[in-house]
Amino acid sequence: MSIIIHTPKKRVPFPLCWDNTMRSSFVECPQKAFWQYFQHFKGGGEISTDLHAGKAFAAGLETARREFYDNDKDEATAFAIGLDTLCDEYGDFIPPPHKMTKSLDRLIQAFAYYRQAFPLETDPVQPFRKKDGSSMVEFSFALPIEPEILRHPETDEPLIYTGRADMIATYAGALSVYDDKTTSQLGPKWGNQWNRRAQFTGYTWAAQAYNIPVTQVIVRGIAILKTEINHAQAITSRLPHHVGEWHYQLIRDLQRAIQCWKDNYFDVNLSDACGAYGGCMFQQPCMAKDPQPWLETNFIRKVWDPLARTETTILPEKQP
Repeated sequence: MSIIIHTPKKRVPFPLCWDNTMRSSFVECPQKAFWQYFQHFKGGGEISTDLHAGKAFAAGLETARREFYDNDKDEATAFAIGLDTLCDEYGDFIPPPHKMTKSLDRLIQAFAYYRQAFPLETDPVQPFRKKDGSSMVEFSFALPIEPEILRHPETDEPLIYTGRADMIATYAGALSVYDDKTTSQLGPKWGNQWNRRAQFTGYTWAAQAYNIPVTQVIVRGIAILKTEINHAQAITSRLPHHVGEWHYQLIRDLQRAIQCWKDNYFDVNLSDACGAYGGCMFQQPCMAKDPQPWLETNFIRKVWDPLARTETTILPEKQP
């Protein structure tokens, strides 16, 4: 019986900076993460409507909060400026027919709903203020993970973990990581998904590294439906043993990624990940005896920068 092993002909650089998206991809399937974040192959299909709409909505809220809390604008003016940002971020994007709940018109309606449901002045969630008086609307970080034991396999630099939370906030006397989510449905179990979400534990770890004693996570969901808009709020704790567990597991995950890179072989997860959420975009190349022609023909190459949170297209003539 012959054994087919997908190994790259040339070892590619190991990423110096990691975020929760990259780590989650590696845990889901190391081979997928290799193609996506080491070789930088991305699908060339339609823009994700949910991601595009969520990004525009979040940008509008962030602008409104900055104008109100930091620039002393009244609430009506702050939301008006925030709405301009939302529209600019959404641009001329046209969602497919089955995603019209995420159209620009519906987002504008959801933005107005949010203002009525959570007036900035009386919202029980208020941004934490730093010593200089500025609010922590938006919290970005880039921190070494564990410099003594987790270092880049090529340069020996400490590996960096990065992220961006919507806000560090106060709520009921406790410091909290805060995040807004747009969604298509809310239910009695909607809040359970955040209890163990590594994304928010990582934000907590980073805040505590800056001596901000965060102990809980608040996630506010805005459900945009065809005929109505509603909301829900989930509050979940992040105790010291939760943060310690996350940090230890992150180290183990990245140690495994380094070993895969050294072995020049990234494990495949031949399980539910292949078909979950409509199927992995790498199914066809993964099934091929030689995946490289599939990848180079059917995918484009974009480098994800977890620090800037942007993707840069690699033009064909510049590909190695």
